[in-house]
Amino acid sequence: MKENNRGFEIHSRRFISPLALAMTTLLSACGGGSSSSSTPVANLSGAQQSYESFTLAANGGQHSLSGLLSFSILSTSTSVLNTASSYFFTHDSSLPQSPAIAGPQFLTTGTSSVDPALAVPAQVGQRYLVGGSVVVEAVPVRVQVSYSGSNVQETDFASDGKTVMATLLGTSYTTVPLSGAISASPSELFNGSALSLLTSTINGNSLYNQQASWQAGAAYLKAVRQMVGDTVLVGDCTTPTTTGPNVTPCATTASTLENFFPHTSVADRKTYNLSDGQIVTLAGARAWVANVASNSATIQYRVYFQNNGQILSADLIKDGTTLASYPVGSTTPQNFSIFLNSAAVQSLASAITF
Repeated sequence: MKENNRGFEIHSRRFISPLALAMTTLLSACGGGSSSSSTPVANLSGAQQSYESFTLAANGGQHSLSGLLSFSILSTSTSVLNTASSYFFTHDSSLPQSPAIAGPQFLTTGTSSVDPALAVPAQVGQRYLVGGSVVVEAVPVRVQVSYSGSNVQETDFASDGKTVMATLLGTSYTTVPLSGAISASPSELFNGSALSLLTSTINGNSLYNQQASWQAGAAYLKAVRQMVGDTVLVGDCTTPTTTGPNVTPCATTASTLENFFPHTSVADRKTYNLSDGQIVTLAGARAWVANVASNSATIQYRVYFQNNGQILSADLIKDGTTLASYPVGSTTPQNFSIFLNSAAVQSLASAITF
């Protein structure tokens, strides 16, 4: 079984820790990005000023770093980067104008490879349960930014350009300037973002020039964000893996929740019984929701719901839940996402050695 356990990935693409070295080594990570230095608009809150200093197009936009590097170890001193399966790129987004001046703004979004030798992999939209139907996130993502009081609200739309799938409320944005050697950067930057990728070595060689320095103006942004409204993320319960609205249902002939349990979730490594949750109407569907949260950084609950005579798998993130991730080497979640600005991304592009 390949039950969904992707976790929440909107604008804070989760990072994967580097895997253990073997004859073929995979290094994988994901993080976040942003840009800085603009004249703040009058009457903006501190959080909104920090957000705009990284996100306005005039400041270079924000850049969410993602990476997976596959190395073939040929000998104790030789290794080869598998370019066909490796990538190191940014999810890019920028605001054309300040929402305080021009009203709600759609982000301009796309992707860019940090290493020109590596291709950007095909992007896949997250699936959600909305109004009883499975809908797919737009690719590139279609996100509208507005200001709510002193906060920043980001609304994610489906591929039809109209259906709202999820909304995030940013309540705190903290800018951290970067200077000096990249290797001497704060540990939270390496451990809590995609930069964890660069802390590994191949045959004793670093993946970046440890004498390299941050360019002038380099910085990162720590964003604390929470869900607005209950949000249901849908995924394949078994193979085959799919990417559209027709997800693979759970391996069962049951069409009602009462006849579905007990069910063993490989993702959660546990067997659920009917009594372990409550049957409710959720996002327009008849659904079973676990009483106890899953083992994940962002607090979420296993969901099984009825759909066209089938049982599908999902995860519920409740209204007001703060997004979190696991720093590398830690089982204690951090409640913020890390974003880099353009100068920081350019610094990394100059420093990588793979």
